[in-house]
Amino acid sequence: DLVLFIYKAVVSTQSTGDVIRRVSVIKLEESGGDTGWDVFTIDYVLNCPLTVIVNQDSRETYLCIFRMLWKTKRIEHGLRRIWGKTATWERTLPHITRDIRELRHLVNIVCAEMQHFISQVQYYINFEVLECSWKELETAVNTAENLDNIIEAHKRFLGIVSERLMLNQEHLQVLTKLYANYQNAISFMDAYDKAHDVLKKTNMIREKRQEDIKIKTKQGGWGVEEKDETRMTQEDTDFKTQLKAISKQLTYTHKTFSDSLGEFLVALTSEADDSMKFLSLRIDFNEHYKQKHGNNFNGPYINRTKSVVA
Repeated sequence: DLVLFIYKAVVSTQSTGDVIRRVSVIKLEESGGDTGWDVFTIDYVLNCPLTVIVNQDSRETYLCIFRMLWKTKRIEHGLRRIWGKTATWERTLPHITRDIRELRHLVNIVCAEMQHFISQVQYYINFEVLECSWKELETAVNTAENLDNIIEAHKRFLGIVSERLMLNQEHLQVLTKLYANYQNAISFMDAYDKAHDVLKKTNMIREKRQEDIKIKTKQGGWGVEEKDETRMTQEDTDFKTQLKAISKQLTYTHKTFSDSLGEFLVALTSEADDSMKFLSLRIDFNEHYKQKHGNNFNGPYINRTKSVVA
């Protein structure tokens, strides 16, 4: 089923039949708590003479690049799903809409901050890294005089991409901080899903309550009897308690994400690569994190009022 799904995705890109036949799926070794996002990766089957250029080391580098792109796409997909689901709460959770206004406001704030972060990271990856590096590779291949020139150009391409994506040893600290933000975003998604289950359950209880009242009223009785009132009061009290716990968890997740994002931005300012510093500038375009973290932001690319030229 997974291979069929990938096949349909590749076909939708209008790729040639040869490209489609060469795409394959690799399932990585599982560990406790892993999901499909964690163990899935794509491979591309190559034959001679292309294997002279894209050797085994190059293929492993491509897999590392893919895994980073896949992690990034996971965050973008999850946040978009949450945003869309929350936008329909008034329609899908009509019986508790008034109770969850503050919660919805909190979810939207957290989701918007995370979406801004991941959209800037995706822009950096797609345009600052991949697009620019691919253009350089195309130029080098078109002007190559022999096979050695092509091999060297491809090797240089992978080296630049790996460096700017922070996949080499020199940038391990920055990559670790980036993935910490990814993990905090995943924690937010997990907390949201659990919260949404609570909201759906409560909405169903309230819906059934209204239906029972209508039935009893039609039968000529009281819509709410004393025993029902006691139970309903307890249910409402329990729901308020659950809402407080949910809000506390989401607030904590938001703070953890905000703090780790600040650390990531500080780490970016110490990098020699200008494109990484510009990534920090794009994420913190209004200097929100600079004001929050104070003197830790001492890089020349952080202050919008100064020149971006060191």
